Amino acid sequence: MIMAATKLDVYIQFSKPEELIGQLVLDGRSILFKYSDAYLKAGKNLSPSQLKFDDNPQTTNDKTFNGLFGVFADSLPDAWGYLLIKKRLSADQIAIESLNALDHLTFAGKNSLGALQYRPSVTLAQEAIDINLDQLNNTISEVFSGESSVVIDDLFRRGGSPGGARPKIYAGYNPKTDSLISGIANLPEEYDHWIIKFAADVDSEDIANIELAYYKMALDSGIEMSECRVFNSDTGNSYFGTKRFDRIGNDKLHMLSAAGLLHDDYEHSTLDYGNLIFQAKKLTNNAQAAEQMFRRTAFNVLSHNRDDHSKNVAFLMDSEGVWSLAPAYDLTFSSSSQGYHSTACAGNYVDPGRKELLELASELSINKAKETIDEVKGIINRWSIYAELSGVSEASTRTIETSLKTIRSRF
Repeated sequence: MIMAATKLDVYIQFSKPEELIGQLVLDGRSILFKYSDAYLKAGKNLSPSQLKFDDNPQTTNDKTFNGLFGVFADSLPDAWGYLLIKKRLSADQIAIESLNALDHLTFAGKNSLGALQYRPSVTLAQEAIDINLDQLNNTISEVFSGESSVVIDDLFRRGGSPGGARPKIYAGYNPKTDSLISGIANLPEEYDHWIIKFAADVDSEDIANIELAYYKMALDSGIEMSECRVFNSDTGNSYFGTKRFDRIGNDKLHMLSAAGLLHDDYEHSTLDYGNLIFQAKKLTNNAQAAEQMFRRTAFNVLSHNRDDHSKNVAFLMDSEGVWSLAPAYDLTFSSSSQGYHSTACAGNYVDPGRKELLELASELSINKAKETIDEVKGIINRWSIYAELSGVSEASTRTIETSLKTIRSRF
């Protein structure tokens, strides 16, 4: 039986030991947050745009995240994790609608994204077990088919991630032995923290290979990304994986999405890339971060990455309170639910091109914008080469090339 939470202690753990940073309290329909006195003396503000760094209880009137500040809402499950939790609770005859926002935060365990933790939390077995990707992929299909709670327990036990829209797991990867284990919070020596994605029903069979090709194009376009690769199963299936950039060994970095920073409803966003470029410079106090964000903007526009919402941009804070722009992630050929860009480019969601990119560059004083655009365009013009090197099917290569040619006409 899960009891409704009315108070949660919030901790941060960069390395051992964890620190109490404050408390969340459900007060009627409002959620209050108060920093702890100890953290105020030694820590740094977790969300400079939304939280005041003082000892007063504070709340937000913004209902974007059901009364939570965005920095904490980043710990909430997205569509895939919500489905997992809903089915698991249903097996215990608990309606997910009966849970409040603090209840949902209790599902963020020690290995969730970033460095925040919540007490009480739902703790599950943390033993390391071998991962069979095909077996887990079949298990995910069973989740979508509504199979028994045993499947859900197995997914949680094997590292099922409460975050993200596409099915994915946390895993430990040893590059020396090419072996995978479940993604427990403290991995054995020589293992790195990774995230491995599984295809959704609407995805093409070579979705992992397409994302690998985009990863290679992004690197050659000068975009900073964490290491990525395709994991191949014994039966020939492919799964896309990326090394977690919020982990350094078993130590953690605080992670804040652009959605959490700006309280942006990323599913119904009115955000513009100009906001993201401005915030990249403001939060990091680094002009190079703004230029990097502009380069990513050009890449997303030129490569038909239209699922470019504010949850797919993030910032990192280290134990000294220094902010940086997180490496890019989720770069692939994609469309939003409306078919437009999720984030506007100089006000244009539908068909932005060189004109809009140069307008952003002028407004935000981006150096060498024309050169950046041409560099990125030159790489994406070689899509078919990257596709072949990454194992993308001929059919997918042709389909994507058709879309890219349409975009090139605006440059």
